[in-house]
Formats: sequence, structure tokens, C-alpha cells
Amino acid sequence: MTLLISREIQVEGCLSVGDLRTYTPEAAVTTAQAPAVKWVAALTGLSPAQSEEYARTHHRLNVHDYVPRTSHDGAPGAGKCEWSSHTSTSLTPEEGGALAWVLIDTIMRVRFGLATAQYYSWRAHTLNGTKLSPPDTAAIAAFIEPVFGLPTKPKDTHHLHGHIAEWLLHLLTKNNAAVRLQPDPKGDVTDAGADAFSIYENSAGALRFRLWESKKNTGSGPLSGSLSTAYKQIDEHGQRYVGKLVSTFQPGSHSAGILDLIAQLPAAWVEGDALVGAGVSVATHQTLSAQPFNKMSEKLPRLSKPGQLRGLATSISCYAELAETVRRYAWTAL
Repeated sequence: MTLLISREIQVEGCLSVGDLRTYTPEAAVTTAQAPAVKWVAALTGLSPAQSEEYARTHHRLNVHDYVPRTSHDGAPGAGKCEWSSHTSTSLTPEEGGALAWVLIDTIMRVRFGLATAQYYSWRAHTLNGTKLSPPDTAAIAAFIEPVFGLPTKPKDTHHLHGHIAEWLLHLLTKNNAAVRLQPDPKGDVTDAGADAFSIYENSAGALRFRLWESKKNTGSGPLSGSLSTAYKQIDEHGQRYVGKLVSTFQPGSHSAGILDLIAQLPAAWVEGDALVGAGVSVATHQTLSAQPFNKMSEKLPRLSKPGQLRGLATSISCYAELAETVRRYAWTAL
């Protein structure tokens, strides 16, 4: 069966307007193979400057340039999960390094926020391969440590892989035409609460809310186990996550339409109202099945209206090596 994604599609999480491509559900099945020793050695030997140059000179400055969409099942229906897959099974070491640079440069630009002088200092020293002065190291390390740890005390690999998964979810969805609000991933990997949320317009132009749960699977266990955990978290803790999110909005902080939607979320979540929905994302090195989210409607029966369930599956065969390179680049100047 072939699915045609038309130019008119503008729903949250789908293709951008004007993108006319044909996908087959079978394309979601990828063959993941562990990177060869020589491949890993070549990636490890790359510097941030080499990776930045590759991304810049090849005009590949977006995550989509390395992890393209390979499948999209967007057929509407009650109790159905609309989902997409992004896969990358044959990156060269140079491409892997460039993707790591695109990720860390984006992450750090967001983490530094208004401290632009510190961001540009970190970036310059990182690309030059030089170390920051002790005072600058102390200031800049404070932006790096909460998610990556420090060279002398790294964060757990589990947290590293999970943080990269959250950023992949964010970067692969935030620029979709229908999205009106989607905050950057949280600033500390140990923060409790929802992994992500988005406010978007549906095909009728009405605002809707989606709570996202992000998972990574970098072991040998089946993806279904990670997905089941995500469904359970949304089912058991979604109401609390929604309450925590609502409390972060204040009068005048956003448009009247968004604030009106936010005010309705607690009651809407209890009722499974059409105003709300759930999304689950998984990032892995493993092969993706043809229907990874086929149990989602069964696990979240209250969210059974058309458009309430979304899935995003990302398979990068060198996922663990990519995450390690992202962290190595973050630490280069320390």
C-alpha cells in the first residue's frame, strides 16, 4: 500500500505545506547495524571544527538533512494513531559528526539564552580547539553540567541518550506548519514532568493541545517495551503533567486564544475531550517495525477521537555514538 501526502496537509506533526512525496508503510522497516570499528574510530577522530565545516559547506544545517522522513501514516480515524518515522542507517563518519555538531550548537544556543557572550565564547573556543580560562570555564560549565555533566563527572549515559531523544523529537516537529507553541526541551535531564507539549491548529483552524512522552531505546530490549512504558506514564501521570504545565502560564504571557485553551486543559484531560491529545516518541538504533504504535489506542482508550494520538519513531543506526559525540563536542572547551 502506498500513502500519498498531499500539498494541503498542514496538521501538527505532518509534512510542511508544498511537500509532495509518496511513502510506503514498509519503508518504516529499517535494517539497523552496529557501526564498524573503523567507522567509530573515524567519528572519534573528528573535531568540532571539521564537523561544523562539513555541515556548513554541504548546506546541511538542519536535523532533517541527516534523518529524513521515511514513512507517514496519516489516515484519519477514531482510535487510530497517526505516526511518522525518520530513519538514518548509513551515515558516513563525516555526516555523523556534522549531525552531532548541528545538535550541540542548537542545544547550547538555547541553553545559554540571553547569555550570548558566553555562547559565542564557548562556540569560538570549541571550534578553535582551545580551552576557556578558569573563570570562563566556571561560568560556562554551569550551562553544560545539568544535561551533560562534566568531563570529571559525566551524567549517566541513560540521561544523555534520553536528552538527545527529546531534542530529536523537538527538532523534527517544531517547524511543522500547524504548530503554534512548542517550548524547547527542559533544561535539566532529571526534571520531573512532561517531556514536551505542543499547541497546534487542527485542519479546521481550532487550537489543540498535545502532551508528548519521549523515550529512547539503546539496548537490546524490544521497542514495544519502551513504548508501553510511555503509554503507562501518560495514562497514570498525564493529569499531573497537565496541571504542572498550566501553572507555568500567566495572564498576558501568550495570545488570548492560547491562554483560553490552557485554562480548559485540566478538565479536558479528565474527560478525554477533543481539545487534548497525546504523543509518544521513541529514538533508537534498532530496526523499526512497520506498525510501531499499533497498541497506543488500546493503552490510551480515553483518547479515542480522530487526531488525538500521534507517534514519532526515529532510528539512527549510530545513535549511541552520535550521543557520545554530541557530549564530546559540548566539553571540548572545558
